[in-house]
Parts: sequence; C-alpha cells; structure tokens
Amino acid sequence: MLNDPKAPASPSPMPVRWLRTKTGFALSLVLMGGTLLLSLLFSASVGVAGGNIRILINTLFHPAASSDMGRIMLEMRMPRAMAACFTGAAFALAGGVMQGVTRNPLADAGLLGVNAGAGFFVALTAVLLPPLSSIGTMLFAFMGAALAVLMVYGIGIGKHKSGSIRLILAGSAVSALLTALSQGISLTFGLSKSLSFWTAGSLSGITWQSLLLTAPWIAGAGLISQLLSGRLSVLALGEESAAGLGVNVWAVRLTGMGVVLILAGASVSLVGGISFLGLIVPHIARFLAGEDYRRLLPVSALLGAILLVLADIAARSINAPFDTPVGALVSAIGVPVFLALTYRKKGAVL
Repeated sequence: MLNDPKAPASPSPMPVRWLRTKTGFALSLVLMGGTLLLSLLFSASVGVAGGNIRILINTLFHPAASSDMGRIMLEMRMPRAMAACFTGAAFALAGGVMQGVTRNPLADAGLLGVNAGAGFFVALTAVLLPPLSSIGTMLFAFMGAALAVLMVYGIGIGKHKSGSIRLILAGSAVSALLTALSQGISLTFGLSKSLSFWTAGSLSGITWQSLLLTAPWIAGAGLISQLLSGRLSVLALGEESAAGLGVNVWAVRLTGMGVVLILAGASVSLVGGISFLGLIVPHIARFLAGEDYRRLLPVSALLGAILLVLADIAARSINAPFDTPVGALVSAIGVPVFLALTYRKKGAVL
C-alpha cells in the first residue's frame, strides 16, 4: 500500500536543512560544479596510455603544439568524458521529470521501457538501414522511446490514474520484450558483439562529431525541463490542486514526456541503455535539495553528470586495458537502491 501522506515527515538533519537555504543551495551548486570540472579533467588525464593533468592543460591552451599524448587526451578521452557528463545529466533529468509528471517515485526512463524502446529501434536501423546518418539514428531512437511509452501506458494505466506497482510491472514487461527483440536481431544478423557493449551502456568510441550532434538536443531539453520545474512542483500537490491553481495538467504532462523522450532518446543513441541512473539520482537530489523541482532538477543534472563521469573512470580502470560496460557498474549501485526505495519503513511498499 502507499505510504500515508498524512504521516509526519521525520525532521531533516541540520546540514541538510542548511543546504536547502538559498545560501546553502547556491554554495552546493558551486561545489558540485567544481567537482564535475575536476572529474572531467581527471577522466581525460588518466588511461592505460598514461598522461597527467599538466599535459592536458597544456594541450587545451596550446592545441597546435600538442604532443601525441595530448592529442590522445583531446581527441579520444575528452569527448568520452564530455559524453559521460551530458548523458549522465540527461538520464538523471529524465528520471526526475518522469517522477514529477507521473507522480511516481519509482519512475525512470530505464524501468519504464524508454531506454529499451530506443535501443530496439537503433538495433533495427543497424540491420535495415546500415548507412543511416547519426541524426537519422537519433530520430529512430526517439521513435522507439515514444513507442515504449505508449506501450507502457497502454498496459499500465488504470481507470483514473496509473498506480506505481502496475506501471513498474508494465515497464518491466515492455523492457523485457523490446530487449529480447533487440538481442534476437543482433544474434540473427551477427551484430551481437558490436551491440552487446552498446546495450549494456558503453562510452567507448565516442567522437566529437557524435557528441556535438546530441549535446544541443540534451541541452535544449534540459532548459525546457527547468522552465517546466515550477509547474512540476505544483503538480506534486495533486492534479485537482494543480488545476485549481491554474496549471494545465495535460499540457505539463505532454511537455514533460516530450522532454523525457528527447533526453532518453539522444542519450541512448549516443551511449546505449544505462538504467537506474534516472531512478537513484533524483532521490539523492530530493534528500539534499527538497521537493521543489526548481532546485531538484539542477541538482539532479549535476549529480548525474558527476556519477557517470566517475563511473566511466572506474569502468576503464577495473579491467584495464579492456573496457567494462559502465551501465553494469551503475546497475550494481542502482539495484540495491531500487529495492530500498520499494520496501521502506519495515516493508511498506511505495
């Protein structure tokens, strides 16, 4: 059963209450921004070929006189680090917006089949339209994500509203179906090796060209999500209350789902399906910043970017010189958190 909304909330610890003040929130954004910058520099500086931050900084300021190691950092490691930054923020934002739109604390682009739908259509394009451009692949990823959303809501919606557990079960079923179809396609047409890393979520082989193609979509959708954040905060009060305060509930939901489709579709087309990031990060951000989506979403974006950049560093280091799929590391963290969110307070189901 759902937790009693009338139950008194336990008081937040003093440091958390301070973070939710204007000064604390501003300082936390500066701190997270600095942490993200350092993480990006560290990610571009380390690798099996060597390197250090001094070489990277010299290359950034004097690209014409860069060494071979500097060019490796600039052309191979830096786009990979930036892709982790953008897609980490995108997955976290997609999860936060979806949780606000559905008013479902377990909503996530991966759990609700959006990633699997985008991945299925990308697998289809690899077989049916192999010479398709990157922008075409991204458009097909959007179409697959939209198909998955329609399937999940068609199965999981009730008479008046969608329940948390029913929606999650529908998302799990749709994800399993579309993932099985993707794997069947890859095995039938001999693409299993090339698609396996992508399905598990991999940042290997990212180029500046592919990053520059997807980054504007992610940045634009992120901006729209921030413009929508105030209405999401009102929607959290309930549909009737939001409508009474002049919020067009259906317009907010439609815009929000469009934002989720763009964020998830662009990210999956670039790095593959990385589940659970959009589930765990908004809950961490909610604990730190509170329930106001005007603060929750930017904190989610920064935390998601930091988490995926650090996870990618770990993925490159665990079994060097071979890559470990970064999606596997994120899932290893996300599964226990998902279980903790599902059964909290002595087994009460959300």
